[in-house]
Amino acid sequence: MSSPAWTEMPLIGTPDPPPDAWTTLLTVNAEMFIAAPTRDRETIRTFESLALGFLPRMDHVALVTLARLLAPCEDTPTAILDHLIGHSPETRDIVFALSPRMSSSFVRRLLGTPEGRLTLARRDTLDPPTVTRLLVLRETGVEDALAANPSLDLSQSGGRELMRLARGRPGLARILLQRSDLSAWDEAALYLMADASRRAGIRDRVATDERSGETEPRGPLTEADLGALFALALEGDAAGFERRLSALFSFAPHTAWELLAIGRHDLLPLSLRALGLVEKEAKRVLMTLHPALSHHVAVTNALVRVFNEASEPVALVLVAAILDARALP
Repeated sequence: MSSPAWTEMPLIGTPDPPPDAWTTLLTVNAEMFIAAPTRDRETIRTFESLALGFLPRMDHVALVTLARLLAPCEDTPTAILDHLIGHSPETRDIVFALSPRMSSSFVRRLLGTPEGRLTLARRDTLDPPTVTRLLVLRETGVEDALAANPSLDLSQSGGRELMRLARGRPGLARILLQRSDLSAWDEAALYLMADASRRAGIRDRVATDERSGETEPRGPLTEADLGALFALALEGDAAGFERRLSALFSFAPHTAWELLAIGRHDLLPLSLRALGLVEKEAKRVLMTLHPALSHHVAVTNALVRVFNEASEPVALVLVAAILDARALP
């Protein structure tokens, strides 16, 4: 088989041509290499030998141009990319951002610096092991970049971990809420961080989602159950109140309600709604459990509004999703 046209280009005949000549020759050869319809092993080896001989003679501007040209090509030899990575931070970032394949050495280099980890998190292709290695460092910027990256598969372990983190970090939750691939359960999990309009949409979606029926409704509260909740609220025993809620929902005893944490107060009226309390009963709890819930009439009214906005079945799904909890058998 004849060699591709670009490999037949004549080399510069002078013994020591000027730097611009080296740059021009390699750039033209690189353009032809990229444009070649096929590149067999011999073609790739020939270009690699040519490029590695020319690269040390080229200036920074030329290497930046070559990095942009060669990095996106899947057949560009690793040795050439390694040279470009080692030349400067600019050429390194170009290669890391544009290269469609990431060797293990590339990934290790990127994982070693904050800037590199951000580059990885923003890539168009994300493999699950790399996502896991990024998330283990708990860097806010990297988590945000992953959340905004449509290449992240939320059904994979890394995506589930990001959802778990978002339940406790409103900024991350708001980024995730901008995605178009959230399931109804995922949207429900981020309900507390959504604005009023988005909350209405989440409630509507949960109400019509087939999987919402997987959350089993509990039976009506007994007088004893209701009396216990009133008593714990009157005593201001938030920890005891939360343990009682876990028992009533048949959730695991260690379920982290954190009802009084800033940003999570709306979980209380949702849980009361899911248990089947009426508004008057819910107000009694809201007025007594903690002063933060009742110090101003506007605060209490806002919580009552949350109570009334969701139907009992929808509230049950919202509570389970926010807590990432399922009823124990």
